[in-house]
Order: sequence, then C-alpha cells, then structure tokens
Amino acid sequence: MDGLGDIADLIVIDSSAHIVSPPRCQQPFIMNTAESPLIYIVDDDAALCSALRGLLGTVGLDVRAFADLDPFLEAYQADQPGCLLLNDAMPGHGGLSAQRRLSELGMEVPVIIMADHSDVATAVVAMKQGALDFVVKPFNEQLLLDGVHQAIAEDRVRQRNRAWRADLQRRFDTLTPREQDVLRWITEGLSNQEIAEALQLSCKTVEVHRAKVMHKMQAHVLSQLIRMAMTLETA
Repeated sequence: MDGLGDIADLIVIDSSAHIVSPPRCQQPFIMNTAESPLIYIVDDDAALCSALRGLLGTVGLDVRAFADLDPFLEAYQADQPGCLLLNDAMPGHGGLSAQRRLSELGMEVPVIIMADHSDVATAVVAMKQGALDFVVKPFNEQLLLDGVHQAIAEDRVRQRNRAWRADLQRRFDTLTPREQDVLRWITEGLSNQEIAEALQLSCKTVEVHRAKVMHKMQAHVLSQLIRMAMTLETA
C-alpha cells in the first residue's frame, strides 16, 4: 500500500462486512521464513479482531489482539519482527495519541492505522507521526496483507540496523577515553600529526592509538571506520 493514495481504493460499497475479499485471480502471498513475525492488533471491536486474526492466520502469521494499548505495551516483544494494527478511534488511546505514547517510550514498532472513515487530515497527521499506512474499514484483504508484509519487512530492516548499532556501541565502549578522542579527530579528517598537536601527544603515540582503534572497532580500512563512527553519531 502507498498510504494516502490508496485510501479511496479501500472504501467499498458493502459496509456490512468487516473484510472484503480480493478478486479470485489474486492469491495471498504466504511468507516462508524461519523467523516468526508477530502481528499485534489494538482495537476494542472483538468481531473485527476475530476477522483479522482469521485473515492473517491464512498466511501463517501469529496474531495477538488487545482491546487497549496498555496490555499491548506489556506483551510487545521488540526482538521479534512484526507490526501493530491500531484503531484510530478507541476511547482513551486512539491511534494518534497511542502513536505519541509509543514514540515517547522509544518503541519503533511499525504502525498501520485502522480508521472508520476516510479522513485525509487525520491520515496526514498519522503519517507525520510515523505510521506506515492508514487504511479505512472495511478492508480489502489483499491490500491489507500487502501492507502487513511490507511492515514486517521494514521491521526486519530496523531490527538489523538496531543490532548493528548496538554491536558498534559495544566496540566503541571498549576504547579508552584517549582512543575515543583519537577516533573523533580521525572522523574530522585530521592527520596523525594534526591529532598529535591537538591532543599534545607525539605522532608515534597517535599512531599506536589509531592502530588500537582500528583493531577494537574491527575496521579494515579508514573509510569503514568513518562509516562506523557516523552510524554511532546517528544512533
């Protein structure tokens, strides 16, 4: 799904059904992976949760449904790929306020907002707050499944990036304070001689520190070391 561009496509004539089946020529994509994604639903509509659980189960996805945000917060497993289907109109913790709370807690779970009505203004705010998609009930099955699979894929990328940053941080923490100083000056583009002058050290001492930095950070070339430092700065 492409977010706002698909809102009109998600509105169907039969408002009595929670979920609309795709054309027969379309076959849902079934994920085949050793990992086990978790799909979370936060919605106080029990019938909708049941329908979504059935739909997502047809493609092998494990579903956890909650009537409120707080139980989800307790159950969320950050080390497992997945996404959150979030009702935008629940009392107390509607989609937008819930998004803000997730952000305040530093939770990076991909969010798909589920709305009762096509509201462009609300959709824009949801997207600006980081929602991956904004879909209107009742849903087209295939479009919803596509959005969920996209969210899972993006969450896997996020998890790999988080693991990489954490590994780099562990390497950085093994550096002595002086080695960290040398690394910072290296990323500024200073030569050994310039670093020696800045830190009031001999050039030979700087060379020794630099070699230790390369070894501890497991960098083979200078460009790799600089990319590592840049990643740490944006973490």
